Amino acid sequence: APAIGPVLGGWLTDHFGWPWIFYINVPFSIIGILMVLAFVKDPSYMKRGVKSIDWGGIALLTIGLTVMQIVLERGESEDWFQSPWIVWGTVVVVVSVVALIWWELRSDEPIIEFRLLRNIPLSVGSAIGLVFGIGLFGTTFLLPEFTQHMLGYTAYDAGLVLLPRAIALFIFMPIAGVMYRYVDARLLILGGIILIIWSSYGLSNLSLHSGSTDLIPVLVIMGMGMPFMFVTMTTVALSTVPKAHMTQASGLYTLSRRVGGNIAYALVATIVAHRTQFHRANLAEHVSDYNANYGSFHSAATTALMDKGMSSAEASHAAVGIANNLVNQQATMLSYNDVAWVMAGLFLFALPLLILLPPGHGPSKKKSPGMRHQPRPASKPSPQGLGSGSVPARQ
Repeated sequence: APAIGPVLGGWLTDHFGWPWIFYINVPFSIIGILMVLAFVKDPSYMKRGVKSIDWGGIALLTIGLTVMQIVLERGESEDWFQSPWIVWGTVVVVVSVVALIWWELRSDEPIIEFRLLRNIPLSVGSAIGLVFGIGLFGTTFLLPEFTQHMLGYTAYDAGLVLLPRAIALFIFMPIAGVMYRYVDARLLILGGIILIIWSSYGLSNLSLHSGSTDLIPVLVIMGMGMPFMFVTMTTVALSTVPKAHMTQASGLYTLSRRVGGNIAYALVATIVAHRTQFHRANLAEHVSDYNANYGSFHSAATTALMDKGMSSAEASHAAVGIANNLVNQQATMLSYNDVAWVMAGLFLFALPLLILLPPGHGPSKKKSPGMRHQPRPASKPSPQGLGSGSVPARQ
């Protein structure tokens, strides 16, 4: 899916229009629902029955996530908190989240079990998952923008640009799984983060003259790092969660990554907008008759345009317009480089969180001392409380 999706989406956009990237999901969704109903069965430990449906939690979660999505998507175009409705939307999000936490902590059948965050591996994994979501979706949003608007690629070609990353991810996914059995999980996650930071550094050096030969190595490195971070982190985050709470824990972990993705779009759009203005102001200072380089460019451009039949005044005015367009392009390019630096910084700041993870790796002939214990059943909480890494069941 990560490999086919961008390519197929680009082809559909070029040939049928962008709405078809949504329409195509309908038949696959129907097939997925039918397959779930036919083949997916709850394991015995989850067949406990549901006393009630947490309608209050569902309502608060829906309101909070929906309004947050709208605020993040429209914030940049509305100049953020200069817009009254963005301010009120933010208030609604904050109130909804606070009310959701309060409600869920009182509910007998919560839709989100926030008490699970007392499990250190899960809470650390969710925090790193948030950063991973920002980095993954941020670059996924940025690269098509760069290739289409800066390099002139079609939507299909922009999708092809992401293909090397998806292929590398596909190849190294099982490798990361095998290595988890023998290597300390923290080292694998560390290696994955370092590779992603390295690839972000490569993205920060792209220019208007970059091409596929510059993009492919960077994206391959990113695709190599993602499995070691994502697969290993997912396994570690859920490794000490009792089976009875596994669905809640995996949902909470996935939610953190999705929220990171929503933040990524707003973060990238804001950085690009503000840094483009910043770089344009700096570059525009050099577009002056007193600058020798600009004077040479203007003279050469004017002469070339006059050779094509323009008058002297028309050619001079057109040369100024060409210079202005070049400044805008370069300013936007520099803002994309800034986004890459920010992404690298986010992953760098996530590194200290690895200290909080327990040492150990998956089952092998020689088990790590830090992972020898097995999580106790949810109905029999550890007498040591949360120190064991498990979460006691609600009585």
